[in-house]
Amino acid sequence: MMSSRTSPPSSRRGSSTRALLVASMALFTDNLVVGLAVPVLPLLPSVVDAGPAWTGVLFSSYAAAVVVAALVAGRYVDRHGPKTPLLIGMVGLAAATLLFATGGPFWLLLVARTAQGIAGGMSWVAALSLIAATTSFEKRGQQMGIAISMITLGVLVGPPLAGVMVEHFGTASPFLFAAAVALVDGLLRILLIKDSPRVADDTSGPVAVLRVPGSTSIVLVVVIGAAVMAGVEPVLPGHLGAGSLTIGLLFGLAALTGVVGNPVVGSLVASVPSRLLVGVGVAAAVAALLAIGWAEDMWLTATGMALLGFSAAFLHAPATTLISEQGFRAQPPTLGGSFSLYTLAYAAGLAGGPLLTGFAVDRAGFTTAMVIAAVTLAALGALSLPRLPAADGPR
Repeated sequence: MMSSRTSPPSSRRGSSTRALLVASMALFTDNLVVGLAVPVLPLLPSVVDAGPAWTGVLFSSYAAAVVVAALVAGRYVDRHGPKTPLLIGMVGLAAATLLFATGGPFWLLLVARTAQGIAGGMSWVAALSLIAATTSFEKRGQQMGIAISMITLGVLVGPPLAGVMVEHFGTASPFLFAAAVALVDGLLRILLIKDSPRVADDTSGPVAVLRVPGSTSIVLVVVIGAAVMAGVEPVLPGHLGAGSLTIGLLFGLAALTGVVGNPVVGSLVASVPSRLLVGVGVAAAVAALLAIGWAEDMWLTATGMALLGFSAAFLHAPATTLISEQGFRAQPPTLGGSFSLYTLAYAAGLAGGPLLTGFAVDRAGFTTAMVIAAVTLAALGALSLPRLPAADGPR
């Protein structure tokens, strides 16, 4: 069995730095491609011809593939280490971007979207497991915070970059650019991962992690952190009736506060009780939703969006660190299972947030929907906090 207790300090520092670089680039590249695809795919002729229902299938195929790949990657990472899943993710992402660049037919785009989801599920589980396996407890929260920030940065950069490139160079250009970024990312994965730390020969998976006391509370925190931003994304633009630039700036503001906040909050995980950090995150998320819902002026909406990104940092950074601790506590230990569970919870939040706000806006209006979302998040937070486990301390 391997854990973060076993590595000598000097070798751990070098491997930890390489792990952070590889994991951050992997997460950034994956989410950059996600961001590039969002504004471009619906405009491709083959997608337009397929109609709204099949467009929904195209976009949902990514999430379905992420879930399946995350489960497979978790077991493989525990038994053989994260290097191979990272390389599979690289190949899948490069293939997906080149297939997207063809523009169709629709079935080929569906294959590309599925390949993108497989790459994402593999990369997320392997990248976060790599950081947890090579980083001491004192630094783990900060390293996880930096890696999670790269997810936000990729999503932030992707859509506006795609818009500019499509306008000047055509619809294939964002995906050709993404393929080049994926190539650089792949070279880093090959050159910088010298070994492939594994956790156990007898893998146990996400169910074993879920059985560890406190894991359900962490899952709820991950769901809240993913749902809070995802729930606002589909309903705020229609409510404001503003131009694309204004909407982009508002979501960019939320992403920016998240990018800045994640490593800062992560650095506090080793010294500040996780219940306090998560409690601040839940309170900030509730306040943000209420501010956005009741805002009559753009400055208050902007304040709420900034607070929304800030709240996500207080939720994701502790949860990402705590879920790795739960993996070490499982019998047998399983980092792959930990981050499979994390990825599944994140996907649940991404799906659940828009469903909640979408139906609520349709039935009760925007302001009431934001109040319902705030109350729901407050209730989930109240359920999670009492049983949220404490971190073990230095490993």
